[in-house]
Amino acid sequence: HKVASEHACVRVLDARVPPGTIDKRHRHPHGLSVYFTDWSVKVTADGRAPEVHQRKSGTFAWNEAITHTVENVGKTEGHVLRIELKH
Repeated sequence: HKVASEHACVRVLDARVPPGTIDKRHRHPHGLSVYFTDWSVKVTADGRAPEVHQRKSGTFAWNEAITHTVENVGKTEGHVLRIELKH
């Protein structure tokens, strides 16, 4: 993951998650995710059962603040742009 842009109101993360990769537990504030590849991701949020999601290239999703781990359980790299609100 790398910070693509940041200022007082938002932070933009450019994340690439290779197949089989597990991102350690981390937190995100409210924000929007834009997906650039089709990929399968297992999300384990604090206090919830793991969920597998099929992300589709060219789609986006609003996300509430979350603390979670992310695992790419598919065969293709996940590429997502995450736009996080700071306030």
